[in-house]
Amino acid sequence: MKPPRKLSFQEAWDSSTIFFVDDDLEDEIDEIVSGLLHLSQSPHISSLKVITLEDTIAFLQESSDALNVILRDIGLSDEKFMRVISLLRKIGRIEGGFDREWSINKIKRQLIVDFTFLTLVARLLFDGKRDQELATYTPRFYLDKLNYREIGTIPQALREVRYKESTIGTYGGRKGYKVEATIQKNLEEISRLHGIGYEKGRSRFINVDIDFAIPTLNDPWVVIMSSFQETTSSGQTTQAREMLVAYNQINASNSRHGENRAFINFVDGGGWLARKRDLERLVEQCHYFINLNNLDMLEDIILAHVP
Repeated sequence: MKPPRKLSFQEAWDSSTIFFVDDDLEDEIDEIVSGLLHLSQSPHISSLKVITLEDTIAFLQESSDALNVILRDIGLSDEKFMRVISLLRKIGRIEGGFDREWSINKIKRQLIVDFTFLTLVARLLFDGKRDQELATYTPRFYLDKLNYREIGTIPQALREVRYKESTIGTYGGRKGYKVEATIQKNLEEISRLHGIGYEKGRSRFINVDIDFAIPTLNDPWVVIMSSFQETTSSGQTTQAREMLVAYNQINASNSRHGENRAFINFVDGGGWLARKRDLERLVEQCHYFINLNNLDMLEDIILAHVP
């Protein structure tokens, strides 16, 4: 067994991955887009030179996913649309009062059971841009998107671009899961070879959720926290802070009890390369640093630290 070593910052920098390429994930996103494009071929909207309010109502009645198509056609995210619905409930345009925000799935269910609500939503999507009361409460940037009457007959090629752009959030989130699954696959192979298991969750050693505790959460001798970022985000600051907390707490336990527990930062992606100083800190503030191109280091680290 080779004694494990920590990568230098230059080694970490040179071996980092900018984009995570996964054909299964690409196919998954293409399938979502294909489904939306198929639905957009509905006779209620696909062959019309001018779309009316009645066409919009009929399309929303046709499928629960019709709302997805319209929101992507007008370029309004699910989240922003949920805020608009919350506003209408809060100012009394939608009956029942406002206690908590409705999810996009709750809104879709309401469209099915409440024709009055469906008509209101259709009118909002179709011509909300010209709603004077909404203009008092809604930024013009969002209000201008509520204009399906003018942009509902966009070409299919442009639709495809918009639908793909709308999946970026899903794509980014799914990539995080895919990267974590890659780490897990390596841990499963180590478990098969050496009988050393792993668990996920919150450990008695650490006050943050951790991705992998080896061999158990109650007695972790190796802890892995992972972050893959293709783009920069405000969440990176929180991630870096939680990784430092974990590292410091494991160091404190080692010092107090004379132990040899190890903390691994798994950090990769172009979003971290764009924050070079933060990446330097993450390489410094751990016992070991790994990325996608250095996963083969895991076995030696685990064997060196798990009693």
